[in-house]
Amino acid sequence: MKAAEGAAAAAGAGQHRAGDGGGAAGRPPAGNGGRRRRRREGGGRQRAAANARERDRTHSVNTAFGALRTLIPTEPADRKLSKVETLRLASSYISHLANVLRLQGPAAPQPCPQRPICTFCLSEQRKRHREAEGPLAV
Repeated sequence: MKAAEGAAAAAGAGQHRAGDGGGAAGRPPAGNGGRRRRRREGGGRQRAAANARERDRTHSVNTAFGALRTLIPTEPADRKLSKVETLRLASSYISHLANVLRLQGPAAPQPCPQRPICTFCLSEQRKRHREAEGPLAV
């Protein structure tokens, strides 16, 4: 009986059993199932074209953010905003302008009624305050 078991074990020794992670010398099977990956003809050209499209898209997005940054008042004026800051400030500025229009005038005496602190209203108040003081005599 032992001879029969030994023969059966020898017959199945080279076979892969499901779930044992087998392979030659106990190594796990290759990630692609042991198949070789064939390179497509022109695959490098496709990748280069995709990279070029992505560079163009990124350049376009960055150009749009640059244009948006020029439209949003900031203090100091030369401060470069991050993309997230630009989007948040643009949203805030649009809300501020909508409030100014609703109040019917750019020189509204009160800050935007929907917010406790509107940075754009505060900035305008500071400008008016500095102009009212006039130049300092030295």
